[in-house]
Parts: sequence; C-alpha cells; structure tokens
Amino acid sequence: MTLREKISKYAMPAFGKRDFVVSRGKGRKLYDDKGREYLDFGAGIAVASIGHCHPAWVRAVSKQAGVLAHCSNLYLTKPNADLSEKLVGKIGRGKVFICNSGTEANEALIKAARLHGLKVSGAEGKKYKIVTAVDGFHGRTMGCVAATAQRKIQKGFSPMLEGFEYAAFNDIDSFEKAVDDDTAAVIVEPVQGESGVTPAKREFLKALKSICKKKNALLLFDEVQCGFGRSGAFLASQRIGVKPDGVSMAKGLGGGFPIGAIWLSSPHADLFTPGSHGTTFGGNALACAAALATISVVEKERLVENAAKMGERLSAGLSKVAAKYPHIVKLERGLGLMRAVLFNGPYSNSDICARLRENGLILIPAGSNALRFLPALNVKATEIDRALKILDKTLGEL
Repeated sequence: MTLREKISKYAMPAFGKRDFVVSRGKGRKLYDDKGREYLDFGAGIAVASIGHCHPAWVRAVSKQAGVLAHCSNLYLTKPNADLSEKLVGKIGRGKVFICNSGTEANEALIKAARLHGLKVSGAEGKKYKIVTAVDGFHGRTMGCVAATAQRKIQKGFSPMLEGFEYAAFNDIDSFEKAVDDDTAAVIVEPVQGESGVTPAKREFLKALKSICKKKNALLLFDEVQCGFGRSGAFLASQRIGVKPDGVSMAKGLGGGFPIGAIWLSSPHADLFTPGSHGTTFGGNALACAAALATISVVEKERLVENAAKMGERLSAGLSKVAAKYPHIVKLERGLGLMRAVLFNGPYSNSDICARLRENGLILIPAGSNALRFLPALNVKATEIDRALKILDKTLGEL
C-alpha cells in the first residue's frame, strides 16, 4: 500500500487531496520522497521560523527530551518560567499563559475578554460582545470559528457562539458603529494572513485603541501568523507602533514544535484565576525548550533585522514581477517577510501554486486569489533572488 493509499484509507479527508510527499527538511529547503529539492517559502505556514532542523534547535530539543518532556502544570519547571520571563521582556509589562496552538491562544483571548467584561460591568453576560474584522482568521475551535468572519470557515457549524459582531478591516467608521457599551473586546490581526496578507493601517489601529479605551473594551491582537519577528519587529504591532492590551502568539514561536501563548498587559494580567482556565500539555518543558532555543537563534543571528532587510528585497522583487506581468498579477503587499501576490480573475492561485512547486518553489495559498511568501527568518538574499526567478519563469510559462 502506498503512502497516498494509506492516508486515503485511514485518515479523515479534512485536508482534501494531497499528492506531494515530504521526506525531510534542512534550512530553507524541503525534499520529496524521490529526493528532489525545493525552496521552501511557506515554512509550514510561517512555523519553521529559523528553517528546518536548525542545529541549535535540534540540540536543545533533543537534550530536553532526554531530561523531561511533560509533568503537567501542577508543578513548576525551569523552561516554563524562563520562557514566560523572555516573552514578557520582549513585549512589555504583563504576564503570559502558555498553551499549545494559535487557536488555543485565541480561545484564551476570547475568555479573557469575557472575564474583563464581567470585571468592569459587575454582571456576567452584560458586557460580553467581541468585535472582529471581516476576512480575519482566528482558528478552528467553535469560539474561534465564531470570531472568524468568513462564511467558508463557519459553514456547517451553525448556530455560532453568540456575542460576536463583525466590522470592515481598516474601516474605523465601521468599527465605531460596532463597538458599544456592551463590547468587552476587539480582536484583529495587525496583518490579515489567511485572506490574502493585508496589513492594518497605523491610523486604523490607533483610532481603534482610542475607541476601545473610550468604551472600556480590551484591544487584542491576533499575532499568531504575523508575530515572532516576521514583520521586522518581534510583534507586527510593535513595527506598526500601536500597543494592545493583549496578544496571541503561536506558529513561529516554537520553530516547528507546537506551542502557543497569550500576553496580557499589567492592568489585565490577573484576569485568569485558579480554575478559570487551564491546559494539560500547554507550557510543557519540551515545548518551552523548543521556543527558548528558537528565540535564542533569532537573537544571536539577528533574524528580526534580517526579516526587515530581506522583506524589503522580496517586496522590491515582487513589485518588478507584478509590473512585468500586469495581466496576471494584480498587486503585491505585506510587511517584512509576510508577503503576498494577488492574481487577476482568470488565474487560479492553487493552479499557480502547483506550477511553482513543479519548478521548485513552495508557497502557501491565501484567500481566493493570492499566494503567501512566508520564508524562514534566516532566509538569504540568494534564496530570495532564486524564488523570484522561479516565480518569473512560472508566470512566463502561463
């Protein structure tokens, strides 16, 4: 039985048809089951932030696995405490809660918003509304599905969890109408990823912060994809210049190991009390060691700065490609090493993605007409140039 046949027979078909078999990864490259090399500019959807199998990461994870992987949150471990301290140092005064994924992190933000509403209103269920942005994406749990204003994500799971309202991204008038005295929080992505890599405007986020302050609502940023150095700052909101009351993180934080976290600023850092939230696996020693190793590599190799520099190089190159093929490419946009090209109507992003892979470049589809460029933060200029040449060649073949 082939691998494809085995998956078809025994795995649930939640991910559609998958024909591409990955056997291993190294640095910014992936290899298929036949040994062919591919330039990986998807990084596992922004997860492999320091590339595949970075030696320092492998040593740290292997060492921790031989000492202690998990013991539950009934006890204390040094990796958990060290990671908590490191994240607070990167973001600002406050506290963190470590979990297993981006969806779990956003679910925790939703619960924190409800607790904030209870705290300031004094009555459970009185101030509980959460406003999110149209075309945002926040995860796959029922709470996060309700927070995600996309029909394709919500389809089949009605009725939605009540208490969510949606407003237009980058449209402050739309949010001003939606945020009222019953609003506990606003949750937005500083850069919308899944729908096509759309950065928030600074004026929009600043005005949103002002509205939230006026209505005593929390401003919460989903930085699961755009955070952890990808924007050219540790958080995209730091590069944009607007500080929230809370942030969700995951993906690149573990460098390939599953981990998520939220940070809440000092005035709200104690919303969760014993018994109000928890996790069995979250913050385990192995995951925290992976995250600490990833952060160490990012710091030692100055990868946040590299993301900013290489992001500019990538943007300039994508703009040239867009200008060369205006009948195919509508535009390029993004922030740092989170970029996308949008295609004109008749061109399918999934078809172009498949063609690019045939030519040796792996990208990630976004929305209905975009492809995401999400290379590892340690990507080199030569690899950026190679990716652009493959893109040019592929579009030329169309």
